[in-house]
This record gives sequence, structure tokens and C-alpha cells, in this order.
Amino acid sequence: MLAFSLIVLSLVPGLCTSCGTSRPGPIGMMVRLYGADAASVAREFDLLTAMHVTWVRVDFEWPTIEGNRGKFDWAYTDAVVKEASARRLNVLGILSHTPAWARPASTTTSNPPDHVSDFAEFARATVARYSPLGVHTWEIWNEPNVSAFWQPAPDANRYGELFRAAATTMRAVDPVATLLIGGLTSGGDLADGSRISQAKYVEQLYGNGTAQAADAIAVHPYSFAWPHAHAVIGGLDDVPALHQIMERHGDGGKNVWITEFGVPTGTASDAVSDKDQAATIMHARKLVQKWSWTGPLIYYELRDGGTNPAIDEENFGVVRKDLSLKPAGEALIQQQIAP
Repeated sequence: MLAFSLIVLSLVPGLCTSCGTSRPGPIGMMVRLYGADAASVAREFDLLTAMHVTWVRVDFEWPTIEGNRGKFDWAYTDAVVKEASARRLNVLGILSHTPAWARPASTTTSNPPDHVSDFAEFARATVARYSPLGVHTWEIWNEPNVSAFWQPAPDANRYGELFRAAATTMRAVDPVATLLIGGLTSGGDLADGSRISQAKYVEQLYGNGTAQAADAIAVHPYSFAWPHAHAVIGGLDDVPALHQIMERHGDGGKNVWITEFGVPTGTASDAVSDKDQAATIMHARKLVQKWSWTGPLIYYELRDGGTNPAIDEENFGVVRKDLSLKPAGEALIQQQIAP
């Protein structure tokens, strides 16, 4: 989901001190509904509506949809898009990962495909199916600047080839599609090459002509537990500098989309209390709304992935695994903001 980094955390004293007065920009939520029964899916979408969410970020994973070449299983994505459409929610689809048939032997789904044309054809088929249903916004890959999602090591030139190939086929089907550079994780360059900083990676993408071909750049500026003494929240502090790079390349009119932001609760070393999670996400809204060049702020995620408080990846939700509200979910509901 992300690459961890040490960051600074700022917390506001209450959960929702400006409820009814501030009017932040649109927000979204990552949803993961694999295996959920119909009642749970309906309940989750009811919660999204109550939280004034207008965007849902949804996995359109290539291995899940086209596990065998030319044979497509759209059941999951059909169901999610149908549910979102019924509630007039916008869908941001993530096209990512590689099925076994399209990658080298003994590699994982995080390895890019042998042939970018295979990914481009999958992207074309996906857009052809869902653009008539109102899905026009796509994030191409997830965190390609870190080896966890681009193996064996991040490579802006190879990612650029994949992005440009996919963009060509997607726009041929849907000329109004909005295509995002896959959400870049925060943190600096690592000596072993397993992570390239957002700034360096974006400069490389401008160098190979990829950033110019995108409609926006997506980032994942996560926050984790750190001394509560500063007026910025983690990776959000780096976002203005990223847009300045875009401006220098003549792309100041394009937006930066924050397509994952959150902080885990629980007992892990980088977790916070339930109350502090709520304060963090509400403070992030206040900060981001000051920027005129951002897209929606999309939280990771709606529902906890598990129930073990010691595992941070299981506790990013604003609601618990049983769908009971955490204070963060309550704060989002309490804000009186027109969707």
C-alpha cells in the first residue's frame, strides 16, 4: 500500500472545530470490497454518502480481471461501479499489477509486464467497458517510484513507456479521459535504489515526455506518529514543491491529486489514537483547501482491513472492521458541507 517514512504530525485540539463553517474541497475514499456481501457493500456506500464523499478510489487490478489472457472477469468492478453510480459518486480507477502470463517467470504482480502493449490493451478494454458508465478518471499504476510496487527497482523510463502506451489506447476510446501519473509515495531517495523521491521521479518523467502526457500527478503524502509540535502534516509538506516543478515545466495549470492520505490507529509504533487520527484527517482538509491546484483529497481508507491493533496496515480505516464508526468517521459525518 505504501512505503513508510519518518514525518512530522500536526494535530488540532478537537475533532471538528469548524463544523458548519468551513467548506473544504471534494474528498474521496479508498474502498476495498473484495469478498464483501451485498448488505456490507450497501452499508459501506451509505457511510460514504453520510461522510460527504464524492469520489471513490477503486482497484481495477489486471491480474484479478484478466488472470488468463483474453478472459475477463468484471464481476467485482461491475458491482462497485454500479453501486457508486447509484449514489452519483465519481470513480477513480487504479490500473495496476501484472498477471503471471504477462510477466517474467518467478516474479510477483508488482513486476511490470514484459510488453507494455499487453497492459495498454488491458487498459483499453477497461476504459471501453466503463467510460459509457461514467468512469473517466484513471490512475495508471500505484507508487511506481518504490520497489514494493515496481520491481526489482523503480525505473521512470520504463514506467514512462507503460504510461504513454496505455494513455494512447485509453484516449482512443475515451478522448475526455483524465489520466493520472500513478500515486507517488513520499520520502527521499534510498541508497539501494529501492525508492526515488517524488521530485526526482517527476523530473525524470518530464525528461522522457511522460509527465507532459498526463493530465495530473497523484501523490501519497502519508502521516504517522511523530512529535505533535509542528504546523505541517507529514508528506503534505512536500506537495507544494512538487507543483512548483510542474510550473517550471509549463504545467502549472495541471493539478496534484492526493489519492492516498491517512494515518493508522492502534498500538503499532507508527500508529496514533482514534482521536488523533480524526484530528489529523480534518486538519489535512484545512491545509489542502488552501491550495488552488489540487484535485480531491482521497483518504486511505474507509474500513479497517483487520482487527489486530498491532498491525498498522489493518487500521487505516475511518470505520472499524465491523463498520462501527471511529472518531474520524464521526468527524467526517458531522461536517456540514454540501457534497
